[in-house]
Amino acid sequence: MIKLTDLLENIIKEDSSNKQFKLNPAQYKALGQILSNFNADIDSITLNMDEAPKPEYTKMTPDELEASGAVVAIDKSVISNLSTFLEQGMIAKNWYEDMNKKMLDALGESDGCLFLILMAIFSPQNKLSQNFLLAAKCYEGIKSDINDSNKREAFISMISLDANTLYNKLKAGEYKDMASIQKIIPHSLSVRSYLSNLTRVLRLYAAKGFKFNKADVVAEIAKAFTPTGALTKQTVISAEKVFSFTLNLLDPTYELEGGWLPVTMDTWMASFFYPQMSKKDKTKLLGKTANYVYMAKLTQELASKFGMKPIEMQAIIWVAKIKEKQGANYDVTFDNAIKKNLDKLKVKVDEMGDIKTFYQKVISVVGKS
Repeated sequence: MIKLTDLLENIIKEDSSNKQFKLNPAQYKALGQILSNFNADIDSITLNMDEAPKPEYTKMTPDELEASGAVVAIDKSVISNLSTFLEQGMIAKNWYEDMNKKMLDALGESDGCLFLILMAIFSPQNKLSQNFLLAAKCYEGIKSDINDSNKREAFISMISLDANTLYNKLKAGEYKDMASIQKIIPHSLSVRSYLSNLTRVLRLYAAKGFKFNKADVVAEIAKAFTPTGALTKQTVISAEKVFSFTLNLLDPTYELEGGWLPVTMDTWMASFFYPQMSKKDKTKLLGKTANYVYMAKLTQELASKFGMKPIEMQAIIWVAKIKEKQGANYDVTFDNAIKKNLDKLKVKVDEMGDIKTFYQKVISVVGKS
């Protein structure tokens, strides 16, 4: 790969007009910034300039990814002799399938899809009980806003804004009657971090006439996937972790382009693969596409070795690691997350009545509290 300084020297030489140069994304961006300070015949340079293609990481094996130098290789001892460790998380093997069925049965296809997407959006940096609380409050708020003829127009106007503009308007005291946003503000330390995904999803929801079809919404979200593992700029759900979690919740059997099975990687999974790293370093790794794909690939291989689906292996490792670090009482099951929210409201589980409407009632009670 040519250095940017060498490239600039070649560009100004008379014999450089027919030369071709490959740039990585950082070099491409840096050169664009430099060229933007000039005019004249710079356009003739930029018109013939293409960014070097990114490797298709999802088509590479873990060994190939390690050999490429694009990832931090794990210590292989962390994935040996796993049987005893995995037993600690076996309770979560069917977590995604159970969650999907419970929500679609309780809320119906459209509302169930909406709630599952909200669970994914509010998952970063939250325990499962807090995640459920935010999703329930936002869900009930959305329903309140779109079912009120006096608020629907303002709701549509609000979700049309980009995240920064909306955040600034919220800070200035606007949209105070929009329950979809106002209900989550008191319970979130960083509303801004959720706004991009939330507004894009709600714009899609509005475009579909406020009615989601499972296959359709999965396809719409999945469009953003590329074989590199990175997402396109037109993505509905940004950040690989939230993207994968959304698809895992909406359709636990879904396969992306080329047979890629999305696997949710977060700091708990990074803690499993890199136990020696600090939380800061693990967060950095998760933000790098190649390393995210690498951990997902390792999970897929482990799943195959133990005769499981990748999402089953991920759920098992996730729960086992949490139990190892936080103890058995940490939020690891959906029903436990619900109970914790009801306990805070001094509502007993047996007060929810008919099991057929249990989850719908819980979401309503927690969301409207």
